[in-house]
Amino acid sequence: MLKRLIFATALFAASASAQQNTDISGAEFSTGKADARLAALAKQAAAEGKRLVITAPADWHKALSAKLRAGGHADVVLRDGFYENVLVRVEDKAEEPKPATEKVTARPVAKAVAAAPAPAAVVREATPAPVKSAPVVASPAPVAAAPSVAAVPVALPPASAPASKPTAATPVVDVDAIHTRLEQSLNSGRSARGTLAVASLQSGDTIYVDAPVRAVVRREGLKPELYWLDGDLDLRRTELKVLADSRYQVMSSIRGEGSLRSEFDTSRVLNVHVPADSAPVRAALERKINEGRTISDALAADKLRSGDIIYTSAAAAVVVRREGADLHRYWLDGTIDLRQSGVQADGANKFRIVSDTLR
Repeated sequence: MLKRLIFATALFAASASAQQNTDISGAEFSTGKADARLAALAKQAAAEGKRLVITAPADWHKALSAKLRAGGHADVVLRDGFYENVLVRVEDKAEEPKPATEKVTARPVAKAVAAAPAPAAVVREATPAPVKSAPVVASPAPVAAAPSVAAVPVALPPASAPASKPTAATPVVDVDAIHTRLEQSLNSGRSARGTLAVASLQSGDTIYVDAPVRAVVRREGLKPELYWLDGDLDLRRTELKVLADSRYQVMSSIRGEGSLRSEFDTSRVLNVHVPADSAPVRAALERKINEGRTISDALAADKLRSGDIIYTSAAAAVVVRREGADLHRYWLDGTIDLRQSGVQADGANKFRIVSDTLR
């Protein structure tokens, strides 16, 4: 019984050290009373190699990022929340899998070939060269004659594969040279401050693309700062606005799978209905949009009005409508063209209704 108690205590301690939750009220955040706690959490996460997963209203994200940077450059993941509070979770980063080491072993047939004598020359001497003009008929060997060389079993090496055509070598990209060039042109020769995760991009950031390198310029105070973008980002997403060749402006935070700009998206007409009670998409959207609580009401597509927000998935959509101080959630039922002017993309799989007249 004592051993079980010790084991359970150790397990609980390990779980508590791997993940830590902090809840900050809206009043503490807006008055600045939580600034020191947020900076301390960022400093702790950066020192321990952990990351901060923060859930808060979307319009708080920019202020949150500034408060966290006061404590250190921690890895931060920002998520949209519907409640006037800030939930901070400190968790371990997932370890990258180590590449498997390939063990090369010699083929047994190669050993047999190496160990055998080299009879290939004897066979070539005993076998006349083939004549194409007429078939060669071998004469039978005399009975009293010594055994011929051809009667001795010989292990011939396997025929070598035909030599393949040389392929053009893949050009090597000098990433360090690209970094130096971008630091000269974008940051007056000063080194970049570090890396920036895709999820940490903010509205107003500018992305510069040079071969595989992606640089982010962010204005902080009176001067711009340079970062290297870490992670995969589809440059066709709706959150990015094309400014020039290889230059993009971030219009909103990058979240989830996202949607593509209209010139790349071939299907922007949404046709959805209320999902079945047992449908996986229903549970997923209720967990994401309504904290896991059941959404029981439906709203016809022709009843949408300005201010409504639509959250979409592959097979269903949820409408969030503010009425006074309350937020109501409905399953969207019907068809709506998301390309019309009365609908604006507002992040990944998120659309805002800006007109009462829709088609």
